[in-house]
Amino acid sequence: MTPFLRRCIAIGLAVVVGLVMARPGMAQEGFDHAGLARRTLEDHIRPGYARLSAATATLAQALTQFCDGTSGADRSVVVTAFDGVVTAWGRIEHIDFGPITSDNRRERFYYWPDRRGIGAQQVAKALRSGDETVTDPERLIGKSVALQGLGALEAILFSDPAAHRPGSHACRFSRAVAGAVDRLVKAVVGEWSDPQGFAARWLAPGPGNAVYLKPAETTLALAKAYDRGIERIRDTRIAGPLGFTPQQRKSPPPLLPSGRSMLLVTANIQGIIDLVERGGIGAAIVASDVAGKDVAIRFGMELSVKELRTALAVAEEIRGVKRPFEEAKAKQRMIAMGFPLKNARTQAVALFERAAGLSLGFNASDGD
Repeated sequence: MTPFLRRCIAIGLAVVVGLVMARPGMAQEGFDHAGLARRTLEDHIRPGYARLSAATATLAQALTQFCDGTSGADRSVVVTAFDGVVTAWGRIEHIDFGPITSDNRRERFYYWPDRRGIGAQQVAKALRSGDETVTDPERLIGKSVALQGLGALEAILFSDPAAHRPGSHACRFSRAVAGAVDRLVKAVVGEWSDPQGFAARWLAPGPGNAVYLKPAETTLALAKAYDRGIERIRDTRIAGPLGFTPQQRKSPPPLLPSGRSMLLVTANIQGIIDLVERGGIGAAIVASDVAGKDVAIRFGMELSVKELRTALAVAEEIRGVKRPFEEAKAKQRMIAMGFPLKNARTQAVALFERAAGLSLGFNASDGD
């Protein structure tokens, strides 16, 4: 994108935000909270977790065959399956409510940020000691969350050469982790699929609902998922490792040992776009303008998606870079991603407040 075009977009964004924020809290009467909740469940949440479940099942099978020395199984199959899990998780990670929050499932799936490297230390200790309890998925569930998920699996597969040998303790440890992760995801899928499970509470807010008392609360959950999802990408996964924090201290990049940092970031952005488009957020916001006279709403939503796609294009350029935070060109490209991500976040949150009558506060506009 040329500097001139970037300036034009920035000016347009400023105008739209000004229009949106000029009359805060004026919800459009046509916002369909119930319709958005159902569409997001059917077209985004369930499909997203189904893809993740298929990916974890593939990885568990690949590691079982590899560790058993099954003919035709090799490490490349395991690595490909690992990448599939990273991608599928990244595309649904922003759904940070519901069944994934029960029983520390989110932390058990991916313990991050791990600023002190606790996970790697615990994995290394288990490998050094030859602890056989970590090779049993049932017993692994009762251990530290840092030993159970994607981070632990990465530490074993990409940091311990012994994991490359079928039948080794490290290989059996990785197989147990993959099995535990697969079981965890299937439990989440079950609760979103069960008509009497969490899906029932999601689709029927009301006085007897222990989670959502009003229809607008499901929309608020989605708005926060969008907001926090972009915050996680921009401020934690990009700005943190670059040292762009108030304390100016760098934090460890995600999935550093495997070199999959940008694979995860790319998937995160894809997931947010899918939430807006297939999940129905964009359509619901635009449809709230029943009279079709609020130019700020339609233009603002289109602009938000364009900014997300701009950031996605940059992420895809450097997706395969194994050490992006150490390469000057990749670092510059990541810095460039910050602007469209901030614009997309600020603009869409303002639209949620205007179109749905929500109050998320102004945290989305904080920082540089």
